[in-house]
Amino acid sequence: MKRIPVFVKITFKLYLLLIAIYFAFRAALLLLNIDRVGETTFWEVCQAFVMGVRFDIVTIGFVIAIPTIVLTFFSFFGKKSRLFEQIYTWVLTVCFTITFGICAADIPYFDQFFDRFNITAFEWMATGDSVFVFKMIFEEPTYILMMLPVLACGFIFWFFAHRIIKRSTGWESVNYVHYGVATVLLWGLVFIGMRGRLNEKSPIMVGTAYFCNNAMLNQLGLNPNFTLARSWLDSKDPDNQKVVFMSDYDAITNVQKNLGIENPDKEFPIAREVVNDTVSNDYNVIVVIMEGMSYNKTAHGGNTRNLTPFLDSLMCNSLSFNNCYTTGTHTYCGIYSTSVSYPVVFRNHALKRIPVLQYDGLAATLQKNGYQTAYFTTHDKEFDNVAGFLTQNGVERIISQADYPVSEVKTTLGVPDDYMFRFAMPIFDEMANNNRPFCVTMMTASDHGPFYIPDYFKAKNDDIRYQITEYADWSLRRFIEMASEKPWFDNTLFVFVADHGAALDTDYSIPLSYFHTPLVFYMPKHLQAIECEAIASQMDVFPTVMGILGKTYVNNTFGIDLRSEGRRYAYFMGDDKYGVINGEWLLINKPSEEQKGLYKYVEKEKKNYILDYPEIANEMQKYAESSWQVSDYQQDKKKTKFLSHE
Repeated sequence: MKRIPVFVKITFKLYLLLIAIYFAFRAALLLLNIDRVGETTFWEVCQAFVMGVRFDIVTIGFVIAIPTIVLTFFSFFGKKSRLFEQIYTWVLTVCFTITFGICAADIPYFDQFFDRFNITAFEWMATGDSVFVFKMIFEEPTYILMMLPVLACGFIFWFFAHRIIKRSTGWESVNYVHYGVATVLLWGLVFIGMRGRLNEKSPIMVGTAYFCNNAMLNQLGLNPNFTLARSWLDSKDPDNQKVVFMSDYDAITNVQKNLGIENPDKEFPIAREVVNDTVSNDYNVIVVIMEGMSYNKTAHGGNTRNLTPFLDSLMCNSLSFNNCYTTGTHTYCGIYSTSVSYPVVFRNHALKRIPVLQYDGLAATLQKNGYQTAYFTTHDKEFDNVAGFLTQNGVERIISQADYPVSEVKTTLGVPDDYMFRFAMPIFDEMANNNRPFCVTMMTASDHGPFYIPDYFKAKNDDIRYQITEYADWSLRRFIEMASEKPWFDNTLFVFVADHGAALDTDYSIPLSYFHTPLVFYMPKHLQAIECEAIASQMDVFPTVMGILGKTYVNNTFGIDLRSEGRRYAYFMGDDKYGVINGEWLLINKPSEEQKGLYKYVEKEKKNYILDYPEIANEMQKYAESSWQVSDYQQDKKKTKFLSHE
């Protein structure tokens, strides 16, 4: 211990002290909400507290980073100063007492909203009702009482921090080699702690805390200072601002008309009960979201390089839709819209929204019907907060890079597609043997840089961009070949859709190839092969699956059953513009610059018909903007999950 520099010992002891205080707040939160825990195990509770330490370290790191740097440089001179001790102690005491206050405020906030403390707690500051709110707070004894533990914890921190620094020794014995090594290690650990994770793709996210299916324990691990800071930063992101195309009332009225809702629910404006008169079947469901698989890469889409022979054969032997469009340009958009049948709005990151909302999506609805649910990805499950979002929305099990052998991880994107499919087979067998149907979503990644093609695959094209698409298609073939040998194959519905396409055309300012994707429902023993030309959206996967299964359910989404309903338009968002499309017209609008274009895209005409057919453009614009407006309304009012109030 004598060889450890004094600034390292001080910092380490302060971390332990702070973790203990945050632990006390977390324990208090658990005890006060013990009735919300439900069925669980002692091990899961322990996991929640261990997860809490991770978020506590992140919080501590952001507060203590600069004082630690100052302490490091000050100790270099090897002299102990009472003035420095007092300034250092009091600066930390004030800063951390503020964090204790947030922890205390979090307890009644959580009791009221079942959400950890976040920026929505301060929304009243913009309403002009701040005086009223302050009166309400100070007139409520519970809130006043919460100041007592804050002051107590502030005093405890000051008392022990003062003793730690006062009793520290070894200021005069500076070994510069030890000092240099210790400085690098300490600063490195502090900044790694601030990031929360070692994985290069993403720092710690709110969703990292969601490790099980117990909503209370998933939130227990969070530190309210983290959720507050994260939600504040997200609220300042211009990409996450609330959209205002029209009044909510007008938007809701338009969407209800578009969805054919004649008798809307009084509280959930787009919820409608779907009664299927056919026999209900407990078919397994496997949804494969194909990375970057544009319709333009297929022979059906006019590609002559024979890149996707297997996918093309599936499209000929399945219920397939040749005019399906994704909702956005990023992978998270595809995961979100395919899973919960909601559109994305500009660059608002729906998966990272705080708090993480619950939706009546595919996994959550089938879980209610007794299904096992899982999600497979080739790489880091925390990237884009995918794991946190899906865990909150009915996915019981997530298989990701951490589950695969290290030797099989080839790039930042993890394992190759065909390895993920091979790895999944025994898991599917296990699920099938549980005598319960299963619903699984799989996200491929190989058709995205950095490209990796296994040695055992031989491509026909010379260009790596074409080779990787060949490999992705070959992986799909191997997947179906392996699955076809399983006893559960005939009883399984396979769905193939893309997260988004690829920018393969430049006819218009929005490349349609980036949104145009195959949509295939494959179940040869039970589903008739039909190629449909109707307009479809990846949001329609969930309702169409439910229709094929013959399930009665509440559809509280923007998707439709493509087998029995019609979609007038598909709509999709670029980063700063959007497109609306039907069988004849393409509308492109860039609201920030008031640039509109109406094109006959089938003929690839470049003429802008916006002045010739303004009524068509206005109808398309109203259709899409109403949907985005209502989507934002649903999320803002937390109506994404239907709650029966009968």
